[in-house]
Amino acid sequence: MIELIPAPENDYNSKDDVIQIASVYQVQFFINADKEDIRKALWLLNSYRAIKGLVDSYEFVLKQQPENGLNDFDMAGVEGAVKRLSSSDHISNLPANVLIAKETRQLNYMLYKRVTDAVLHAANNVVDPHEHMIVQLLFVGERKYRYKDAVEYMRKGYKTVAYGIEATTFAEKRRKVIASLANTLLFNGTLDYVTIDYGLGRNKEGEIGLRQLNNREG
Repeated sequence: MIELIPAPENDYNSKDDVIQIASVYQVQFFINADKEDIRKALWLLNSYRAIKGLVDSYEFVLKQQPENGLNDFDMAGVEGAVKRLSSSDHISNLPANVLIAKETRQLNYMLYKRVTDAVLHAANNVVDPHEHMIVQLLFVGERKYRYKDAVEYMRKGYKTVAYGIEATTFAEKRRKVIASLANTLLFNGTLDYVTIDYGLGRNKEGEIGLRQLNNREG
């Protein structure tokens, strides 16, 4: 299993969140993702910005090679934290022990790229304007909103959405769009790259991560 930056602590911690999301399938889909698939999809959504940060960092350094003469991307040897690369860059303070190891960096990069592209593609194809905006605010947009701030944003209503919605409607639409995204990511094979490890030393819920690609998958 590839060691990644842990998914950011979710400020919305409903104990039965996965159960409520799974219940959406009773009226929405013929082929259902199970609860583990929903957990994987939630983990991917919550981890999207961190994984995308690794992708952006890797691509940035590769682009610099012709200009500064770098002929090696030895990220495993970096100590401390990744320097903020530009004023518009949202990557900062990524600890060195989670950077892509030199020996497997290309395969890992291809995995990260494949997964983040699939998540973003699915998110950008959400049709309902409120659900689309919820995904942008909570998971994949440039700025991360806390749950309560996203609720307030959607309550007021902006030009990006048709009208404001209240907290209960926000919660319902959030569950619905996560269910839809889980189904999409299951159907297109993205969830195949996510594993839940219940091995010795893990917590009883299991620990979620990405499995490594082999050369043929690359």
